[in-house]
This record gives sequence, structure tokens and C-alpha cells, in this order.
Amino acid sequence: MKVAVIYGGPSPEAEISKKSAESVIEALKELGHEVYPVELSPELPFHLKEINPDKAFLVLHGSPGEDGTVQGLLEIMGIPYTGCGVISSAVSIDKDLCKRLLASYGIPVPAGQTCFKGEKVELFEIPCVVKPARAGSSVGITLVKSEEEFEKALKEAFKYDDKVLIEEYLPGKELTVGVVNGRALPPVEIVPEREFYDYRAKYKDSSTRYLVPAPVGEKLAERLKKLAEKVYKVLECRGAVRVDFRLNQFGAPFVLEVNTIPGLTERSLLPKAAAAAGMDFKELIKEMLEG
Repeated sequence: MKVAVIYGGPSPEAEISKKSAESVIEALKELGHEVYPVELSPELPFHLKEINPDKAFLVLHGSPGEDGTVQGLLEIMGIPYTGCGVISSAVSIDKDLCKRLLASYGIPVPAGQTCFKGEKVELFEIPCVVKPARAGSSVGITLVKSEEEFEKALKEAFKYDDKVLIEEYLPGKELTVGVVNGRALPPVEIVPEREFYDYRAKYKDSSTRYLVPAPVGEKLAERLKKLAEKVYKVLECRGAVRVDFRLNQFGAPFVLEVNTIPGLTERSLLPKAAAAAGMDFKELIKEMLEG
């Protein structure tokens, strides 16, 4: 096929997107496809019209791109694309809306509150987590452990979004489950050297460890996979997504967020989970393209 790989753009996560695109482009070429890298810009429709691809492979992280905007353009242009559709992308990237929807289906999510730029924000119970509602890759997120840190954390989060979430801090393990075409992969446990899995631990700290499959026992592993598949169904996802969890002090899982275009770099979690299920990177890309 002629495949346009769409990446980059003005998002704070554009650099991660470019790294993912490099891996995807190489895999698609090895699979025998004719590949056209296209950076996200206002000229995108003109580039796509010129290429006339059979399918677009989306490797966009954050807004615009992971939020349903590019998906809407591709729908109008009649170009099939990888991953979730317009509505599921738009809802999933907004952690506030996503949490509300999942909670209405009985899926456990952390307690918390939503605040908007310009309004007075009451101090939340500490420790807590402050994060932008519509940013990924742990951009603008802070673990707050004192009253002095609270205002600073709000300012940092509001740099990236006008809507911010303040959530209870869950002290248990950090886990993630990839779902490819409706089927959950083995859970991955994330063990950062630092106390919190922030942007630095995710992309810059080589001491962060990933345990695949996660050593959580068969019962909890199955619970995580079933929850991830339920999230996938409730949000009407397509293709490959990643559902992030954290355990509370009693070992019960809570959904933190849903990534509708997971990272595909050498440090990314979805390829690690796929490998644990016996699927190498090229097979994963093939599944995503065909899905």
C-alpha cells in the first residue's frame, strides 16, 4: 500500500512523535509498503491530496492530532487511517471527560476535582497529583507533597491547558495494558528510580525499569486485562491503545488515562507488551495498519 505516516506538529509532544515515526517508517518499509512521511502542518490536506495514500498511519501525540482533529480531516477526505475515530479520540484525550464517562460504567478512576484557569482553587488533600486535562507524555504533571508545592504545580499544569485535574495520589504500583484490535496484551509494570513516573523518568532516565509481563499474579493480571478491554469497548476504540493504571494501598487497580495513539519508540510500552505476547515490532505495526 501507499502509506502516509503523519507525525509531529505543534504539540509539546512532537519530539516523541518524531521518534515514534522513525520506527514506524522503517517497519512499514520492511513490510514492503510505499511510505510517505508527512509532518503535521496547515498544508497537510494538500500533501495528502498529492500523495493520494491508501491509508494514513497516525503517529501523533497530544493536540492537535491525537484529539480527533486530524481524524476528522481524514474522514472528510475519505482516507482510511489507523487508530481511534473522531469521538473516541476527542473524549479520551480529555482526562476529565474520559474519567466521567468511565466512572458512569462502573470503571474505577481516582477521586479528584477539575479546575479551570482564572478560578480560585481550594487546596486538595496532600499528597495529590496535579496535571493538565488534555496533555500526554506526563507533560506538566506534578506529584504534590506539601502546601508550598500546590500553587507551583497548578501554574505548571496551566502552562499546557486551561483545564487541570487534581487527583488523589495512589501509592501502589504503576501498570499499563496495551489493547490491539480489542485484545488485551500482558500488563507491564513501570518501576521508576524516581518516586514518580514523570516526563524525565519516561523519556530521559535510563534507570527506569519495565517488567514484562508484570509480576502481579494471575488474578490481578486478568483483572487488568478485562478492565482494559472494557475501557476499549466503552470508548469505542479502534486499533491499538494503551490503558494506564495505578494500584491503591490495597492493591486495587484504578484507570489513570487512555492513550489512543501510544508511543512507538524503543522505550515505548506498547511494543514491550506486544513482544511479551509473542508479537515483534513489525507484526505489531502490521496489526495496527490492518486494524
